[in-house]
Amino acid sequence: MKRIYTTILVSVLACSALVTKAQDNDSTMAANNALKSAEALVKAWFFQEWKTYADLTTPSVVKYYGGPQQFKEHLVTIYFRLEPKQEEKPEILRLLELRNDTDQWQAVIEKVRYTFIDGKRAIITSHLVGQSTDAGATWKFVDVSHNSLENLAFIFPTIFTDLSIPLGKTVIPSEVIEQQTAVQEPAPKATAKKKATPKK
Repeated sequence: MKRIYTTILVSVLACSALVTKAQDNDSTMAANNALKSAEALVKAWFFQEWKTYADLTTPSVVKYYGGPQQFKEHLVTIYFRLEPKQEEKPEILRLLELRNDTDQWQAVIEKVRYTFIDGKRAIITSHLVGQSTDAGATWKFVDVSHNSLENLAFIFPTIFTDLSIPLGKTVIPSEVIEQQTAVQEPAPKATAKKKATPKK
């Protein structure tokens, strides 16, 4: 009898290990595909390949802006407001979060742009939210930097509500150094003098 229980236990553990390994493989594949698609998206933006950019954008976003033509006009307006400088390169990407819920995957990807603002070096951090509805094989995105976080639920109604999407930020390193230099060290605390004890 013990032998039967042992055999069943070993079989269950082996199946569990196989399922875990399959899930890990799925996650790795989904993560790699998300980053590849995101890289294609930021390159399409950088090189003004608007059709490719629209093809890699979540359909609900294109619909929100009134269709393909209006979406393209929206992109061109933003692009020339934030036009990359000649010495810039496409943004650097990093996967922050990857989630799976039955029939779809979603991801949060950080993008970092090194540029110049008023002649000063600047680092702009923003985020993409990606969605895959075919087991992580193909991905489409919402660029959060083109929209507000509050508006995201209207633009992308199927977004996972518990995704962690950090706020975007712009840092100008030279100004940070100036601010740090301007902060003065606190004055040393005055030490209390000991009272002399009267001699008996």
